[in-house]
Formats: sequence, C-alpha cells, structure tokens
Amino acid sequence: MAVKLTDTKHNPDMAQRLSALLLRLAPTTARKLASGLERQRLQGADGLPYDLILQSLRPVLERAKGPRPGLPDPLRQFCLPFEDFLVNRRDPARHMRQIARSSIDPVWIWLSSELLPDALHDITARVVEHTLDNDAVALGGSVAVLHASCSAALLGAIEETRRDIGHRRKLERQLGGDSILEDARTMGEALAVAPFLLRLRADLPKHIGDFDDQHVAHVSELYEDARTALPEYAVYIPLAAMNRLAAPWQVLRLARKLSGFGNEAAVSRSGLAELGEIFLGEMEDIAGGFESMRPGKANLGQMTQDIMRFAEISQGFLKEIDIRRVSDWGHRILAARAKLSAAITEEMSRFQQDLGKALPLHQVGTYGKNGPRRPDVSHAPNNERITKALSALQFIAGLAPAAESIGVQSHSRTITQQIETYLVAYEDGLVEEIRRAKGDERDNALTYLDIVVDFRETMGESAAAETLRRRGRVASQAA
Repeated sequence: MAVKLTDTKHNPDMAQRLSALLLRLAPTTARKLASGLERQRLQGADGLPYDLILQSLRPVLERAKGPRPGLPDPLRQFCLPFEDFLVNRRDPARHMRQIARSSIDPVWIWLSSELLPDALHDITARVVEHTLDNDAVALGGSVAVLHASCSAALLGAIEETRRDIGHRRKLERQLGGDSILEDARTMGEALAVAPFLLRLRADLPKHIGDFDDQHVAHVSELYEDARTALPEYAVYIPLAAMNRLAAPWQVLRLARKLSGFGNEAAVSRSGLAELGEIFLGEMEDIAGGFESMRPGKANLGQMTQDIMRFAEISQGFLKEIDIRRVSDWGHRILAARAKLSAAITEEMSRFQQDLGKALPLHQVGTYGKNGPRRPDVSHAPNNERITKALSALQFIAGLAPAAESIGVQSHSRTITQQIETYLVAYEDGLVEEIRRAKGDERDNALTYLDIVVDFRETMGESAAAETLRRRGRVASQAA
C-alpha cells in the first residue's frame, strides 16, 4: 500500500525520506515548488504537510539567487521585520540580540489565542485576501496593522509581567521557558520599528563584505528616521545591519558618521553604545573563561579558537573606534587582555615539561644529575604524553598570528626557543641511538624519530623535518 504525503505526521521515516528527496532538488525547481505550495496553502487547501515541505526546502532556497519565492503567509509577514535576528540555535557566547526560530510558533499561538484572539484572525484574513488579489497597496496597509498590533500586544503583556512575578512565572511555563518570553519581547520591540527594518531588509545586501560609505549612509538615514519616530527601539536598525556584516564591528562606522568623531564618547552620544558593549561583553566572557581554567587541563584546541576570536574582535574593534586607555572601554579591554595573557602564559609554562615527558632523556654514566643525558628508548613512546605535547605545539603555532595583539609574543618566543633547544639536543642524541641500538630499543628509536619529525612539521618547520628524516635514514642504514 502506498504511503501518502499526509501520513508523514505519523510516519517519521516517510518524513525523513521526503526531506532527503527535497534537498536534492535544483534551486530553480525548489523555488517553483515553494511558490506553488504557499499559494495553495493561502487558498486554504488541505492534504499536504506544508510546513514539513517548506522547512525541508529552506536549505535549497538559501542557495538560490534573488528574492525568496512564493507568497508570504501571515506568519511569515509577521517574522519579516526581525528576520535578521533569527537563529536556529541561540549562541550565548554572542552578545547580539537573537531570536530562536523555535520561539516563533509559541509566540504566534499566544497572540492568536490570548493577546489578539479576534483582531489577529481578522488581520490575517485581510493579509491573505490582499496577497491572493496581488493588491500591494492594500497588503502593505494590512501588514503594517499586523506589525503594530502584535508589537503593542506583546510589549503590553510583557510589561505586566514585570509588575507581577507570579504572572511571569506562569507565562514562562505556558510558553515553554524564560528564553521564549525574552524572544517575544525582542520580537515586539523589533516590530515597533517594522517599517524601517523592512526598508533595510529590502535595500541592504544580505551579506556585506565591507560596510562602505554608501551602506553606512543608507543605514544612518534609516536609523535617524527611526530615532525620530521611536528612539527607544531605533537601535534595532544598526543591530539588523550588523547581522549582515562579515566583520560585525564595522557597524561602528555608523557611530563615526552620526557623531563626526570615532571615539567612545561619540559612540555613546549617538545612542549606539550597545554596539560597543556587544564586542566588549564577548571579549570579557572569553577572558573570564580563561581565568577559571585549570592549568594543564584545558582543551588547547578550544583555547586556540577562543584566543583567535578575542584577537579578531579586539583588532576589529580598535580599528573602528579610537579608545583611550583611561576611558571605561579602554580599562575593560586592558583588563580582559591581561586576564587572557596571564592564563595563556601559565598554560604555556608547562609545555617544555610536557615535551620532556613525551621525549624522555636519561642519565649516562656516573656523573650525577649534571652528567650527560641521552634519549631514553628503553620503552615505547607513551601515546598520551605524545598527544599532549603535540597539542602544545599546535597551540603555539595556532597562537602565533595573535600573539602580539594579546600581549604574549615575548613569552611565546621564549617558550618556542626552549622547545627548539630541547629538540635540537634530543634529535642529535636520537640519531646516535638509532645508529647504536639493537632490537626493541632500535625500533623504539625509529618510532621516536617519526614523532619528532611530526613535531617539526607541526611547528611549520618542514625543512628541519626533512633533514631529520634523512639523518635518521642514514643512521639506520649504518647500523
């Protein structure tokens, strides 16, 4: 018996197969299918899993060029003003305003069932009617009413929860959590300046590699218009623009234009201090996380990513804004950088010890602890120690581009020189061990040779690695 598309709700396997099939569609085909489905749904046709199909088509439609196809239904019209703030998963590491896509349905149901039970039904009916009639003027009016009504209802309801904590807790349980209620507030605030956000959405490219003078001028005009109308929520204009920037800190160029200056005080006077706080907050979070790490127990790969992110924000931020050391922002940046560099310095101080454990030496003769030492090849390499030392070398190599900007260049150079000195001595001794050792010890020595070659390549020293490889080969043949 054939499985119908309407069975997908109760047949997860069928839904998964349908989704996989739709993902293989060409973008042009996906656009046509989405257009037809949205028109059919607006007309009230039943029998198809519209949400599943359209959701499955979203990744394909994102690859298609040009505007999104189809006829927006009332729910999509509701979301358009805050589209730039939507995320699939909220990232707490980013201090930007975010709205989880999963919050849309609970908030829409809240509006439909409690906040605007009659009015929303009438408004959405008119939106559908004007959409199907292709009456752009009437549709624009109905959509404006939709945005204004939903904004007033959401912000009014949330204001009541501030005066009644019990009501807030009840509402949080009803919606599914505090984060959804906060998303509802963000939706309401963005909808308050919906006309300006829609103009930005229409006129500004979705992805901006460089926030040039033309872009800055356009966003500046929109921001000034929004600030005249609704100063409390005008900041959503540059925030939306920032979400389209490859280098988000370039949005601070807007403050330069509005104030005529590029310093911290000018940013505050322009009403855009929140933009700076976004980047400062993330830098402080990264530094605070480093401060609480236990030396020797950190995930060096994650540390490297966080350090590069810190350096990227710091360099970008300082490039756009003139910040004095004695200012509030200046103090905060220096404090965050000090925490970060202290944690990195403490972590790196263990690297030579880790290297010594991975590539052990032992005493030779009866000269005491100050006597000559040579590589200990009596035992096979310890994989755990090798992995730890390799991670340390990868960390140093990954840190190099940011070392100067975060104040650890000198310490990094010292640690690198110590490691270099150790490796040179170890390599000379290892070549001798390959030449003289027998049996298992010789096999161990050859294994250590491969490890040290790998270490050299990790440090970006391909020539030194190849030289060591040749030396080991010659010593092996001479044995």
